[in-house]
Amino acid sequence: MSNQQARVLGYLRTKGSITSLQAIETYGITRLSAVIFDMIENGHIFEKEHQVKVTNRFGEVNRVTRYHYKGMKNKESS
Repeated sequence: MSNQQARVLGYLRTKGSITSLQAIETYGITRLSAVIFDMIENGHIFEKEHQVKVTNRFGEVNRVTRYHYKGMKNKESS
């Protein structure tokens, strides 16, 4: 597991979900979707919530995807 994946997983375990804006602000991770993709490849399960409204540092409303962590795949069923 990469450092970025470990940071995202820690955040998800405490907060339950993360957006790209939160990943940028908290960890400087600019490609959250790539980190999530790699985690899915390693057996993690996510639900995506599309078109979530967030406000950036300029006060502008933008839409992003929020990723909700659902745990690990059952290794026996794969």
